[in-house]
Amino acid sequence: FDEFNRISVEVLSVVSSQIKCIQEALRNDLTRFQFEGKEIAIKATTGIFITMNPGYAGRTELPDNLKALFRPVTMIVPDLQQICEIMLFSEGFNTAKQLAKKMTVLYKLAKEQLSKQYHYDFGLRALKSVLVMAGALKRGSPDLSEQIVLMRALRDMNLPKFVFDDVPLFLGLINDLFPGLECPRVRYPKLNDVVETDLAENGYRVMTGPSEQVDKVIQLYETMMTRHTTMVVGNTGGGKSVIINTLARAQTKMGRHTKLHIVNPKAQTVKELYGELDPETRDWTDGLLSNIFRELNRPLPPDKDECRYIVFDGDVDALWVENMNSVMDDNKLLTLPNGERIRLMDHCKLLYEVGDLQYASPATVSRCGMVYVDPKNLNYEPFIYKWCNGRTNQEEAGVLRSLFDKYIYKCVDFCLEGLDDDVITKSLVQTIPQTNLNLVTQLCNMLECLLTDERKITDSTILEAIFVFCIVWSVGATVVQKLGFFDRDRFDKFLKSKAGFSTAEGESVPASQLPARSLYEYCFDVEKAKWVTWKSFVTPLAPPEDGRFASILVPTVDTVRSSWLLDTFCGAGKPVLFVGDSGTAKTVTIAKYLMNLDATKNVILNMNFSSRTTSMDVQRSVEDIVEKRTKDTYGPAMGKRLILFFDDVNMPRVDLYGTQQPIALIKTLIERQGFYDRGKELNWKKMKDFFYVGAMGPPGGARNPVDPRFISLFNTFEIQFPNEDNLSTIYSSILKSHVIKLSSEIQSAAAGLTDVTLRLYNYILEKLPATPSRFHYIFNLRDLSRIYEGMMCSTDDKFKTMPDFIRLWRNEVLRILHDRLIDDNDKEVVLKKIRELVQEKYGAAADNILADPILFGDYLNAPKEVSGEEGVLRLYENVGTYADIKPLFEEILGVYNEKHKTMNLVFFEDALEHLTRIHRIIRLDQGNAMLVGVGGSGRQSLTRLAAFMEEFEVFQIEISKNYGKAEWNDDLRKIMKMAGEANKNTVFLFSDTQINHEFFVEDISNILNTAEVPNLMEPGDMVTIFENIRGRAKAAGMDGSKDLLTNFFISEVKRNLHLVICFSPVGDAFRERLRKF
Repeated sequence: FDEFNRISVEVLSVVSSQIKCIQEALRNDLTRFQFEGKEIAIKATTGIFITMNPGYAGRTELPDNLKALFRPVTMIVPDLQQICEIMLFSEGFNTAKQLAKKMTVLYKLAKEQLSKQYHYDFGLRALKSVLVMAGALKRGSPDLSEQIVLMRALRDMNLPKFVFDDVPLFLGLINDLFPGLECPRVRYPKLNDVVETDLAENGYRVMTGPSEQVDKVIQLYETMMTRHTTMVVGNTGGGKSVIINTLARAQTKMGRHTKLHIVNPKAQTVKELYGELDPETRDWTDGLLSNIFRELNRPLPPDKDECRYIVFDGDVDALWVENMNSVMDDNKLLTLPNGERIRLMDHCKLLYEVGDLQYASPATVSRCGMVYVDPKNLNYEPFIYKWCNGRTNQEEAGVLRSLFDKYIYKCVDFCLEGLDDDVITKSLVQTIPQTNLNLVTQLCNMLECLLTDERKITDSTILEAIFVFCIVWSVGATVVQKLGFFDRDRFDKFLKSKAGFSTAEGESVPASQLPARSLYEYCFDVEKAKWVTWKSFVTPLAPPEDGRFASILVPTVDTVRSSWLLDTFCGAGKPVLFVGDSGTAKTVTIAKYLMNLDATKNVILNMNFSSRTTSMDVQRSVEDIVEKRTKDTYGPAMGKRLILFFDDVNMPRVDLYGTQQPIALIKTLIERQGFYDRGKELNWKKMKDFFYVGAMGPPGGARNPVDPRFISLFNTFEIQFPNEDNLSTIYSSILKSHVIKLSSEIQSAAAGLTDVTLRLYNYILEKLPATPSRFHYIFNLRDLSRIYEGMMCSTDDKFKTMPDFIRLWRNEVLRILHDRLIDDNDKEVVLKKIRELVQEKYGAAADNILADPILFGDYLNAPKEVSGEEGVLRLYENVGTYADIKPLFEEILGVYNEKHKTMNLVFFEDALEHLTRIHRIIRLDQGNAMLVGVGGSGRQSLTRLAAFMEEFEVFQIEISKNYGKAEWNDDLRKIMKMAGEANKNTVFLFSDTQINHEFFVEDISNILNTAEVPNLMEPGDMVTIFENIRGRAKAAGMDGSKDLLTNFFISEVKRNLHLVICFSPVGDAFRERLRKF
């Protein structure tokens, strides 16, 4: 048994009893014996031998009862020099003794002196492949000196795997061992010519220097001659895919038809990759790789000469790749879980295209040939060369080439290295790490969007202005500007110094000059050929038709700019990724842009990622929305395009080996326009007319760093937190549009209120940061919005004077910013600042405004309403003191107890206050509450009473022993239908004691974010729902297509469903969940 300790510990203990049984039979000289309940024959010559590697990733330690059954034999590192000598003699070398010595010394020195890389291996397997190649060369040219033959083999077999900086070191070592020998690189006359013409035909720059692109193709070819498994390793942007594809095309042109079958091994689980045997029924489900492997290794027809390569384009980790060990070594066998064994044929080879081998074990690395493709060898000039040559208007391309020379090298160096001519400064802070090629690709993409063929711009001044504008939103697009980092200003200053134009102030600036203010504040209008401020695009706030607070979107410089960038790139079909902190309106801006697209031409699929999202969830969502067009082509209905919006892209859990499975699948989908079927068919499905938009927060906390190869597929923009001016614009315009209906005294007081609110907000951000014990002290723009939503509830009946209104403001600020605080010191920080601000700004009325208790609600008339009186008017107002409201609540409780199971509540002051707070939250649209307290503190009873006061339905799940996914989904459907279909205000009361499975929290997180749970509703459910809501949708102007009705249903759920989640602060579970979701 090879690789014995890759079996898991549980199975090994069963194996040990089986082996013991066989050994007993041998000891007793039996010819037949009982084994696993069957009688079988046994031969006296039976022996059991196992080989295994000691502990590293993916290996287990053998249990003691199993160790006792075997006699251990330790294999030591063999004498390499002797092996070399014997093999060289057998290959026909006469001076084998000296050569073997040189060879082993070279490998010893290389191991010690070169840098440490995951993909380096100087062991026996690497030696053997060199010896085999040296033998082939010796027989090919018998008259060459043996020294030169061996030197050539050593050089050509080792150089491909070295990183850029190790190449000169290794060549130095070889020259020391073989002094005075010069041996140029051998050219394959036919292959080299074909490769060079192929690269030229495809528009690539032909680079023939040592270790450059053509040489890498030849190195790959040579490595594949001696190894049947080769890894092409290197960071994104080095041209790995180009090298593999070029070799395949070149071999095809030379008469050996070569086909590549590309698989991303991490886009599905290991079981889906290799197949799965059901332990109960023994049913075999074929895996993706086992299916492809079996197909490709069928014998070739006699008259056909072809190569078939399986390319694994994705991360290598110890789990899936170790299962390939027996294929990659000399056994060439794939062993599947059902006992099937498939041999790797000579016409079939394995290729790995991977960023790094950080998680591969030494056993894997030593079995493969390595070709390292260093992005430093390629750099980004060839990309610019290819892009400029591909432009239809060559006069324009000529101007662009000179602009690339003038700007791009300096700007990229300044951004990534901090190089300003000869001065080294601090490099710019980027929101996520970008490579130089990513920046240049984004620049070219943006130029493509603006310099369309219809515009035919050749004027060099206008082209230069467009070029500078594009540099800002490509090279400078992910540069961060926030407290402590003013790197956008640095980049702006640097770019202007390199451009050398004069600058001018003003709302619009001609193309021959640059704006004096930051270039980030201006857009270059291609039609008018001048710079205009983003501010000039901002339209005044139009109050939403439905009057709901959640529908207000105040246009600001930030939203206008984001929408413009989104429209420019998405309209041209280029993937866009927004990166920015929580509350910077990424989702809102994207959602608004997508909503305003023509519904007859666009289908939109929103996906909210969380730590439990799997690649299967993503694939199901995509497959549900597309239609079959031809045999293997799918897409939205003909004439439409599908826009996929992934929110929180970096939330999915990272597995042990650094991969996020959903992202591996999306990478395949974007890069290769399709994915493999996950059912029985396992065929390739082509996806047509897909467009991609993503949003994510910067890595940190629960958000994970994302695969750079995935990021390189997108055009990335850092979305800024709105600056003070923009925040002021947003909130003062909301408040202004509301207080017009109130007295002039209130209007004049409200004018300075936004400034006061922002001062308080910034003070709290600074003084009360989140810490491990106060992990929920996260304040963002959503909190500011909630303060204003509360103030929008004021009416002229109840709020007549300035102190009334400012007192309402104080109440809202306390509810939002103070109610989550956990100790008196923190509370005092907030209370003290509020006192200070009120006395400074509204000193005359300060005593009235700061009087306690402060209780606001709309429940003064609630007792009449719950008793069944019609037409009761309920307005939000100051409800007075505890003594005023206690009798009200007692009366309401009496009515509640007549109708429901009796609750015995004593209304002490804290209970009255909590009840008022819960009631305030759930009476608002999209009002959801998280109540944190130990069990028995009245969280659920008070919520039930508050819901009863508003005449809301309360829904709570009933946990039983067998309550699982199916029951949970049924309950969620029930709640969704109550809120969305039956149009009932519903409170979903959920406690952490009911969390049987973590996916409950995941689904609740989805409902809070988007008001839907992926793949929850059956198609049949939706048909009935559509029938029942069509009348209401028509009235709201949303009747018509399936998409519009779905959107209406979701908006109704959002409006009517209120989640009240009760968590206990005891233990770590609460913190873990908040971090994940």
